[in-house]
Amino acid sequence: MWGDRRAMTKSQMKARSATLAKGLEILNFLGSQNGPVTLRTVMSGLGMTKPTAHRLLATLIDHGMARFDSVNNTYQLGMRLFELSRQVWQDLDLRRVAMNEMRKLHAATNETVSLAILTPDGGVYIDGLQSSHHLREQSRVGQRVALWRSAIGKALIAGLSYKDRQRILEEDADAILNGGTYDGLPELSRHLDLVNARGYAIEIDEDVPGISGAAAPIVDHRGITVAAIGLSGASDRLSRDALHRLGPSVIEATRLASLQAGGAPRPVSTAPQPRGLQVRNVRKLADFSNLIGESPTLSHDGRILYWVDICRPCIFRLDLTTGETDAFPQKDMVTAVAETAEGLLVAGLTGIRIIEPVSGRVVRNFGDPEADIPTNRVNDGKRDAGGRFWVGSLAFSLTRGAGSLYRVDPDGSARRMEAGLTLPNGMGWSPDGQAMYLVDTADRVLYIYDFDADAGTIANRRDLIRFPDDMPGNPDGIDIDPQGNIFIAMWDGWAIVKYAPDGTLVEAYGTPFPRPTSCAFAD
Repeated sequence: MWGDRRAMTKSQMKARSATLAKGLEILNFLGSQNGPVTLRTVMSGLGMTKPTAHRLLATLIDHGMARFDSVNNTYQLGMRLFELSRQVWQDLDLRRVAMNEMRKLHAATNETVSLAILTPDGGVYIDGLQSSHHLREQSRVGQRVALWRSAIGKALIAGLSYKDRQRILEEDADAILNGGTYDGLPELSRHLDLVNARGYAIEIDEDVPGISGAAAPIVDHRGITVAAIGLSGASDRLSRDALHRLGPSVIEATRLASLQAGGAPRPVSTAPQPRGLQVRNVRKLADFSNLIGESPTLSHDGRILYWVDICRPCIFRLDLTTGETDAFPQKDMVTAVAETAEGLLVAGLTGIRIIEPVSGRVVRNFGDPEADIPTNRVNDGKRDAGGRFWVGSLAFSLTRGAGSLYRVDPDGSARRMEAGLTLPNGMGWSPDGQAMYLVDTADRVLYIYDFDADAGTIANRRDLIRFPDDMPGNPDGIDIDPQGNIFIAMWDGWAIVKYAPDGTLVEAYGTPFPRPTSCAFAD
């Protein structure tokens, strides 16, 4: 045997290496799918012949790396991979991996920085760096984590599956209800959805009186939370605004720790500016540090501009004639806003409602069109000329086809107008009112519908624009000019792109920032 191995030719070694590479490609492909796949899907996805794909899958099954469902004739990852991954994370010294980033965060803030891990029955602090401030916390190493009161606890559980998260919360249901912070599990669950969406959690006097903090998760190679890094200190030093300013720094610390541990954190860096893209002269109208500013909309008289910050929940108002600005913080995530005669129509985690922005008083509550789907939330929305509010929905996990498009009539009734969407986003109407446009960001497409303005119905969906793979960025919010041209904000594309009504690209307007989210025309 030994002699045979030594006698192996270079061509034989190369063939074996190629076979191993193809097997690894199959494992990566199976891991990237949302569920079991057929042999044909593997073949088309990887460009393999049927004999090659079948032979490699059979070998992977023999070694427990893949599983075959003989009833449905589908394949998925095998349990042996999960056993090996658990062993890797058990053997990995998270303290060593995280400590370098914790030291950087500690040096930059001089606040207490803690590391906690998620365990089957909760969470526990395993390491920390103490603040040198006179007023500081006692070391928490070895203590249990308050999963729903502390920022680090919320960071540990926010990214879990809805089922796993609810199981943990239900064990503390009475304490949550009587804790004075949340009205019950639904409100806490919405807050955790917000935490998961923006990537970090905050606490203000929730766990320990006088102590506030921010935290973000460390994830494994599947993107599943295994630990969290938290920063905490005296509330008089760490106000809500200060915590939100520190949030991105905490995210960066956990992102780098995840990468050092072989994990797969969500990308936070922006794409490089495309070469040759001309940046237009722009004028800053208001100076707010939005995490995700969205849904710019004008008042009926064109004097007031409204918009929202989705992840640092707030509604903003700018008087275009005087330059005066106002900010109206919200308790839950807000995703879209529109002006009505009764007040501001707001879409968010709690559904759709009309509010008086200054007092926050709810004028009318239209409810949530998907109240029976707790894993979904509403997204961008806009009013048509008839006063109907159109709003899209999506799954927090961005499950393909889980989203819909709804029409909310002035009487508050909601009707599903389209299903099978993934990330419905910007929408608008042609100047003659005969066409409606809708972006699905995940599918990189702008749909066009025939629109009946009197009935408020859509029909005959077709692709107007399929954005090519080599086009920088992803389509987000849109607006239509009086000539019917469509202006589309390209997230991570550094540009607003202009298309003619027939879908022909006219021009790209470069922006001095990488992630424009939407646009609105003003006189």
